[in-house]
Amino acid sequence: MPGYDRATARLADAGVPLVVKSTGDAYAVEDTTVAAEDRDTVYEYLDRGGSANVANCLRFLGDRYSGTEFAYDDPVALPTEGVYHPDHPGIDYDGLRATFDPDAPTVAVWFYESHWTHENTRYVDGVVHALESQGANALPVFCNPATDTDEQEDAEWVTDQWLLADGEPVVDAVVSSFMFSLSMDERGRSASDEGDAAEDVFLDRLGVPVLQTVTTMRSRSRYESADTGVMGFELALSVALPEFDGNVITHPISGKERTDDDAGIGTAPKQHFPIADRVEHAASLAVNWARLRHLDNDEKRVAVVLHNYPPSDDGIGTAFGLDTPESTVNLLDELDARGYSLGGKTPPEGQALIEQLTSQLTLDDRWVAPEDVRERSVDVVSTDEYAAWWADTDPEFRANVVAEWGEPPERPFAIPGVEYGNVLVTVQPPRGFGMDPEKVYHDSDLQPPHDYYAFYAWLREEFGADAVVHLGTHGSLEWLPGKTVGLDAESAPDALLGDLPNVYPYIVNNPGEGTQAKRRSYAAVVDYLTPVMSNAGTYDELAELEELASRYREAGAGAGADAESHIADRIREQVADLDLAVELGIEGEISEKADVRGPDAAGSSLAEGAVDGDTVGIEALVERVHEYVTDVKTTQIRLGLHTMGEPPADDRLVEYLVALTRLENPGAPSLRESVAGVLGVDYGTMLDSPGEYSEALGMTYAEAADEVYETSVDLVETLAAEGFDVPASNVAAGPDDEVNMNLLVVDIDTIGDARAKSGAHDDLRAVLAFICEEAAPRVFGAESEIPQTADALDGEYVEPGGSGAPTRGGVDLLPTGRNFYTLDPRKVPARTAWDVGKEVADGVAQRHQEDEGEYPEEVGVVAWGTPTVRTRGETIAQVLGLMGVRPVWTDAGRVDDVEPIPLGDLGRPRIDVTTRVSGLFRDAFPQAAGVVHDAVDAVVDLDEPHDMNYVKKHVEAEAAELEAEGVENPEQAAKRRVFTTRPGGYGAGTNKAVDEGEWDDRSDLADVYVQWGGYAMGSRGRVSEAHDAFERRLGNVDATVKIEDTMEQDEFDSSDWYAFHGGFITAVAEESGAEPASYVGDSSDPDNVDVYTNEEKVRKAMRARVLNPEWLDSMEDHGYKGAGDLSSTVDVTLGWDATTGVVSDTLWADVAEKYAFDEDRQEWLRDVNPWALSSITDTLLEAIERDLWGADDETAERLRDLHLQVSGDLEARASGEHDTPADGDERETPLHDD
Repeated sequence: MPGYDRATARLADAGVPLVVKSTGDAYAVEDTTVAAEDRDTVYEYLDRGGSANVANCLRFLGDRYSGTEFAYDDPVALPTEGVYHPDHPGIDYDGLRATFDPDAPTVAVWFYESHWTHENTRYVDGVVHALESQGANALPVFCNPATDTDEQEDAEWVTDQWLLADGEPVVDAVVSSFMFSLSMDERGRSASDEGDAAEDVFLDRLGVPVLQTVTTMRSRSRYESADTGVMGFELALSVALPEFDGNVITHPISGKERTDDDAGIGTAPKQHFPIADRVEHAASLAVNWARLRHLDNDEKRVAVVLHNYPPSDDGIGTAFGLDTPESTVNLLDELDARGYSLGGKTPPEGQALIEQLTSQLTLDDRWVAPEDVRERSVDVVSTDEYAAWWADTDPEFRANVVAEWGEPPERPFAIPGVEYGNVLVTVQPPRGFGMDPEKVYHDSDLQPPHDYYAFYAWLREEFGADAVVHLGTHGSLEWLPGKTVGLDAESAPDALLGDLPNVYPYIVNNPGEGTQAKRRSYAAVVDYLTPVMSNAGTYDELAELEELASRYREAGAGAGADAESHIADRIREQVADLDLAVELGIEGEISEKADVRGPDAAGSSLAEGAVDGDTVGIEALVERVHEYVTDVKTTQIRLGLHTMGEPPADDRLVEYLVALTRLENPGAPSLRESVAGVLGVDYGTMLDSPGEYSEALGMTYAEAADEVYETSVDLVETLAAEGFDVPASNVAAGPDDEVNMNLLVVDIDTIGDARAKSGAHDDLRAVLAFICEEAAPRVFGAESEIPQTADALDGEYVEPGGSGAPTRGGVDLLPTGRNFYTLDPRKVPARTAWDVGKEVADGVAQRHQEDEGEYPEEVGVVAWGTPTVRTRGETIAQVLGLMGVRPVWTDAGRVDDVEPIPLGDLGRPRIDVTTRVSGLFRDAFPQAAGVVHDAVDAVVDLDEPHDMNYVKKHVEAEAAELEAEGVENPEQAAKRRVFTTRPGGYGAGTNKAVDEGEWDDRSDLADVYVQWGGYAMGSRGRVSEAHDAFERRLGNVDATVKIEDTMEQDEFDSSDWYAFHGGFITAVAEESGAEPASYVGDSSDPDNVDVYTNEEKVRKAMRARVLNPEWLDSMEDHGYKGAGDLSSTVDVTLGWDATTGVVSDTLWADVAEKYAFDEDRQEWLRDVNPWALSSITDTLLEAIERDLWGADDETAERLRDLHLQVSGDLEARASGEHDTPADGDERETPLHDD
């Protein structure tokens, strides 16, 4: 340290006494020149801390060394934990409690002992005064929350001593500014973020909401001017890690700035200064949570907000995987049972709820006359009312909305929904793109329209909501513009929701988007179970093809050449009829795809009927058929929807437990692998070569896979029949070779002449015991989802739990009904994610080399936030793997650096990567973007030839071009590789254009993708405009890839899939003039990673689920919501074809037949959700009109006739000519008096 050495030398030369204090460094003692006794006294003053000790330390030194006498006190020990109040100096716990109003809510304020010691409490004073001004008692408590010394007490001790009395809380809420997690170690989630939740954690015992605030290291002005709010290490320490405790995340309440230089020494320490409006907001939110514990239930007013995107009557209650209407009725019944005032009349079931909602005002204005709006509304907000509310909101937010939408319109605002006494069931307003479709082309951060603000203002001001429930995954509130994390008053979600407690049921396998709700709408999440998963199986023509392939095998055993030839001909005909040339990789013709570019657009056409592939003989074709059919039928698909509070039962329970234990779980081997071993089936061959015939088994491995699955189901059925009870006695196996319930005897015959794998019986016993003791009880825990939601409305603490895909070895993520957490963003990618992501990277490179004859020079990667949480960073690991770079981790698992993999070990060139990250990823994982930047820097600096280092090749070439153009810092500009939307914006935009019909040809969709995604993400997460750079990168991309990490979701579950990946493909094609190769890395089984082309994967999803009669029938069990999900599936099909052209005419015809023309389904749709049938026929007609589907004239005419019939029925229904189906069934519903 040159500066230090110069300073100490000058002081020594001048004879100035010197005390050096530095933790653990020997030079501190060596360079100290005062007497050892004096040195130790100074050390004691400083170690004890506090202004009094520091002042006495200075007096002591002056007395000793200045030649002047000073009076001083000896070092005194200060409390390491205690209570504090700015208006009652020195008050103790009992004294402060004695000042409280016993009828008022009490809010504890947790802050650091060091802040008390150093009188750094301005922000604490602000919170205390804000709480008290709102009628609450404030109990400020300081401590060192995670101390590991015997001299201090931690947050658990403080909680037990001062916040609990006789096991009951004496506070109603807590405002905490503690960083890190207070319970991570107890929950078994320390360095590895893995493990089971503890049974007894002190926050669970306390049982009240904990609101997490941030004391940011930024100054107040920097916070106010920044787009990001909370970033860098603070995002991890003050947001992500406290989420492990189940805290309700809020925002910064202080900024760190220098104090006045009262001592006149030219400098001053930095301390925390309150951000006044954020202090007030955090306090108000805490008081409102606390009041939920004081209000009688019959006084509480609750708004249950259903989502509705797109805003049409076929999709009220939009929520992934959830039967929203039935879940809403379950919640209403629970509230009714708890004494809420619901007017005594609530809908008996979900269909009746929908009938009541659609008989009133909805977001779909096609079916209501203007003169009927007032009568059908819950209420109407007058222009004067709105003006008053509008004037009270944040002025910057007002300015943003006015800039987007103009001044408030001179018209009233209608409020949709139905009131059940004090509980309102309503529908979230539309986002605004449909109000001005042109905004799709330039507004990724579209401000909410006035109607949106009027809705939430009415909930707060007129309805008087005490809390709001946003029911299901997910709405639009948390995706509105504003700071990314740590919102200010200008941020739209904050301005809209205000200080309302927000309870948000969310599916357990979508933690990324659920975290968005937690961080950007201050939500307490209550997670719910995924729908049941099961093998897809085969059906219709696909089952016939499988049967033909099996018959060919049998015919080869001596049925005669003629019979064999006849079956071979039928197999080829069936392959052609099913359009399977692409999937089987064989030469052939498929039904013509449409050219969606328009006649004058540049670039290659998609309208090619010929499929390049292998010319194969019948033997090879039959093997490929077996492999393909096995791949489809063993794909896990969802069956039906989940209803909150209702675990699966009977056959569905069995199927779900088989799916949950299909892969290895922590503490249990794989059920599928164990059964295969017991049956004598080679597990690896069964997965990798299902078309191969085994002499020992006497069947193909595809047929053996069927035996494994059926045996697995039989075993779990046996367990279910016994109530998953494991008897203690040792009884012999029964005559049917069943597994006895004591799990000590497994007596299953192997297949054919095969031999059981050594140890397989022990593994099978272990996994069956795991099903009884862990998996089944955790699934049954879904019964708590509705009660826990109601508990949250009572101001109870929602215990935290893990998140991710339960069927990907995640049984320990259950039970649901908890407030899920995610991971430490500094640990992305994790070691386990690196292994899988590197395998995907190598697989993509190898697949491209095999298909195209060369490695890609540049790959475009889609990175989402939610899969990053579920997998702990497989996509980022893939990016690093493609570039030939590996992470370097600390012992605690944090990514500390990267290092290039030697080319000799890599075995291929380093591939350049352009990554398009989602807005959620941008907000949650800025460190991961920094890791990618580090990788680019590391690779560019290597002394390697361009033909082995494409990253270096491209950066150097682009830097030279930019330098010639006069661009400043051309090399840095040329290194941009991570792109996203602007801060406050979310999505890819492509789906918005498709939904609104705002496109003529494919180039329009590419323009939207480029416009929304043209923002570069820097090494520290900062985002800047970079459309030119994004277009340059897109023009160089040879292939695109997206990882799919779970079968619980697929390409047809949401428009985001085609918006991001399909949009990427479209944009590359337009910018480069050539169709890129496109791949999907399937890591749903981390031990068996596959790489598909995007076309193969999309068409597989259509065969496995979209067209599967079992899935379609399972959706009929859910009435209106099931029908609405069918409608959205057809919408997504259109989006995939518009962006990539992967949906053939045959597949379109199959969709039309099963979704619209099937008489039984058509009748069901007309009965439960005629709006869905209208939407389905409308979308099918759009596919024809846009030349995406070359339907024959007869088919088109049938669709037009059907669409006209349904539209006529809906118009008649709207005009009152038809009674609603629920008339006579529902209980009377009182409407708003006004």
